[in-house]
Amino acid sequence: MFVKFVRASLIAAAVCVLPVFASDQSSALTDFTKRLESLNAMETQFQQVTMDQSGEILQSLSGTLAVMRPGKMRWQTRPPYEQLVVSDGKVVWVYDMDLEQVTVRDLEMRLQETPALLLSGDVSGISDSYTVSRERVGEVVRFRLKPLDASQLFDSLEFDYAGDQVAYMRIYDAAGQITEIQFTDQQVNPTLDEVAFTFVIPDDVDVIDGRHGG
Repeated sequence: MFVKFVRASLIAAAVCVLPVFASDQSSALTDFTKRLESLNAMETQFQQVTMDQSGEILQSLSGTLAVMRPGKMRWQTRPPYEQLVVSDGKVVWVYDMDLEQVTVRDLEMRLQETPALLLSGDVSGISDSYTVSRERVGEVVRFRLKPLDASQLFDSLEFDYAGDQVAYMRIYDAAGQITEIQFTDQQVNPTLDEVAFTFVIPDDVDVIDGRHGG
């Protein structure tokens, strides 16, 4: 009788917990998408550090980021790791200065490789691609996104919000490496020039065109 009572109690507890868990996920998703929807444009400096599983720094770089809805982005890193990533909302260009090489991709093909595009993209499909959870860490609200597609290049993403501004972004990859990006000197919803989100391929560079039909 006692065993039956315990089993019944566990089942009842699970029935009670599941709707609350679903509600928490729904609330986190709504909160996160509202924050992204309020961001029509952003211009910021960034510091990026990539670490291995033990916390040892593998790479450190800095640069500038500008995003504008829908799907426009300009991500530029400073020497010695010079790279420019530009999206006009349809096409993404990745220009590696050292290699003298430009890679061209359709926007949807690059989203998994450039998670920062989430800051400027269409938020309506987030629930189709990720589960979203939320926790408070001190004064920070942290959102964690886990891809539903196991073939993604990253295991999870984190966005830390200090007030209404995104302060940190972290990318956890399948190999256990963590890339942490800190945003500083941030301007939210400034007026940005559309020219920043266009790219003219320089002469005398190799071009790898990975677009559909490219």
